[in-house]
Amino acid sequence: MSAGEPMRRESGFTLIELLVTIAVAVILATVAVPGFQRMMATNRIAADYNEVISGINYARSEAIKRRSNVTFEVVGDSPWAYEVVFDGDALRVRSGRDGRTELDDGFTVTFNSLGRPVGGCSAGCSVTLGSNMTGATDRIIAITSMGRVTRSP
Repeated sequence: MSAGEPMRRESGFTLIELLVTIAVAVILATVAVPGFQRMMATNRIAADYNEVISGINYARSEAIKRRSNVTFEVVGDSPWAYEVVFDGDALRVRSGRDGRTELDDGFTVTFNSLGRPVGGCSAGCSVTLGSNMTGATDRIIAITSMGRVTRSP
């Protein structure tokens, strides 16, 4: 460096600045992670709930369309799985991603040509979609005697 040149300052971060930034990031992560996990659990059970309701409504609509009995049957509990069956053939088969949510194993509802449940569910029944994740509450799916599918309180 010659005597006439101005002194250049090195650009960058000091060690103290980096440590403060890391400390702030750790504090934010500590606050955000539990809320994020609860949100993920809630979203997962909502998605599975919607899938099961879709399956029950599909079975009902197929019974009306085919003018014959169609059965919605839970064939596994954890991970849950269901089948929509017409005349011995599976029309739709779905299952959960993993064992974090579960359905009542063995639950069956058969819809007639009018879309009403027959047999053991003719007076109305319900199936529970449970969750073993923290932050997510179980959901009960109710089927009325007229075949309407609703969320039970």
